[in-house]
Amino acid sequence: MSTFIKWFLINAVMATALFLVEQKGMVSSVFKNDLSYISLLIMVLYVGVSLYIGRLCYLADKINEKRKKEAIHHLEQRSELGWFTAEHFFSLGLLGTIIGLVIATHGNLDSSLPTSAIVAGLKKGLNTAFYTTICGIIFSLPLQIQLMVLKHKLNEDHNEK
Repeated sequence: MSTFIKWFLINAVMATALFLVEQKGMVSSVFKNDLSYISLLIMVLYVGVSLYIGRLCYLADKINEKRKKEAIHHLEQRSELGWFTAEHFFSLGLLGTIIGLVIATHGNLDSSLPTSAIVAGLKKGLNTAFYTTICGIIFSLPLQIQLMVLKHKLNEDHNEK
């Protein structure tokens, strides 16, 4: 099976999973409750970087035998952007967690407020914290799998020289 087809199947599974999750209203809930919009940023970055990796996978399947070493090196260098992004999805999730905790505690722990107002403020901040962390993890893993598929192909081609 070609590298590009493997990449396509990974993304088809991811798109199907997102569709099924949205049928339960969960993706919309993330957009509605993440006050930092970091979850949206992670999702947009996932789509962009995933398409970029797809292009690299396609090019890996089309490596010219005459310039194999140069092509492999070029694709390995290009894939570093994907690894950088996948690793920093966790960082973005953590940043969203911190922002959410700041939102949860900023002005919401005033003892003069009614308990319901305190709980509502905490809920908004904690939703942001949890949703960004979950998005950082969920979107990092399939991106890393795509990169591993590409890396395996490049290693396979490198060992054939």
